[in-house]
Amino acid sequence: MTIPLLLPLLAIVALVLSAGTVPFIRRLATNTGLVDDPRAGEYKTHSQATPYGGGICIAIGVMLPSIAALWWIIAVRPFLLWDGGHLLTPWSGQTLFPLEPLSPTIEQLSQTVALLLAAFVVFCVGLADDWRRLSAGIRLFLQGCAALLLIAYVPGFRPEITRIVLVDAMIAIVWLVALTNAFNFLDNMNGLSAGVGAIAIAALSSLALASAHLPAAALGLLVVGATGGFLRYNFPRASIFMGDAGGLFLGFVSGALALLISNRLNELAGSTGFTTPGLLPLLCLSIPCYDLVSVVILRLHRRLPPWQGDTNHISHRLVQRGLSHVDAVVVIFLATALTCAVVVVAFVRPTLVAWSIGAIVGSILCIGLLDIFTRSALPKSGPGTA
Repeated sequence: MTIPLLLPLLAIVALVLSAGTVPFIRRLATNTGLVDDPRAGEYKTHSQATPYGGGICIAIGVMLPSIAALWWIIAVRPFLLWDGGHLLTPWSGQTLFPLEPLSPTIEQLSQTVALLLAAFVVFCVGLADDWRRLSAGIRLFLQGCAALLLIAYVPGFRPEITRIVLVDAMIAIVWLVALTNAFNFLDNMNGLSAGVGAIAIAALSSLALASAHLPAAALGLLVVGATGGFLRYNFPRASIFMGDAGGLFLGFVSGALALLISNRLNELAGSTGFTTPGLLPLLCLSIPCYDLVSVVILRLHRRLPPWQGDTNHISHRLVQRGLSHVDAVVVIFLATALTCAVVVVAFVRPTLVAWSIGAIVGSILCIGLLDIFTRSALPKSGPGTA
């Protein structure tokens, strides 16, 4: 079986693992008091206490196949670590399977492993927050540390925007922390954050595969499969929530994958003729970015801390305009899918890149103006976190 044929199998394995562990994790969370109590804040929209732990199921679906795949690669390619008694650099350009199509290099594998380790750290921060509420400052600090380690020590994640290393690193760190929290903010209705994440990361995986970064594509498909297994129990009715652990994990993975693929496309730009190719992966995440920016602006306008929960997210605003909760989530799914489809079209047809970017940016601006001019009186906010 060739390497590309293994990719769908990875997604299926992740889905089965995630879905299969939900009943056990759900029961464990209920027995240990790891639940989301709707009385914790006025911004809560569910009516009864619901167990957390969906993020654990997603992490299991991603981590176990990743560990197994890494062990298998090392077992069949022991010289990946040692060459003549000397430890090889993880940034070696050596090809793992020279006779296979799209065979990755040791550097690409190391980039993906580093991404997964940093995302696991962020997952642990979210799990600790679900269990015993952490302050916003501690959460942001730990997220920033994970992003800093990834940007500073792993090549391929720092964009070259200003050509000033420190400035480019800061831009990348802000991007990662922002996306990490954007998906957590978006986790305010059944299936919303997980579904948007699955759609966006599926598009990012296709870009990774098309740009010959097989490990990134494999990781993305694992996340899509694991998220799909969780959604079986979270949408349209929810018997379990993924909590901050799942939201932060999905946000960090999506933001880091976008950076990695963006830089990969920029590397190939000279031979493929793409115009501003690095923007394409970032645009897959337009909807979470819009929700984050609009909610923060609304909270600051009302002189509230950005991390204080409320019901002014894009999903809530759609419900205020007459949609049901399920319909609002589906509309956001469709908007995300349309955005990602435009990105993929721009990738396939480079001559349409400028038009595609303009269409996405213009659509987001139109949505923002519509929000400004049609928004009714804002509801009161409750204490707590988004």
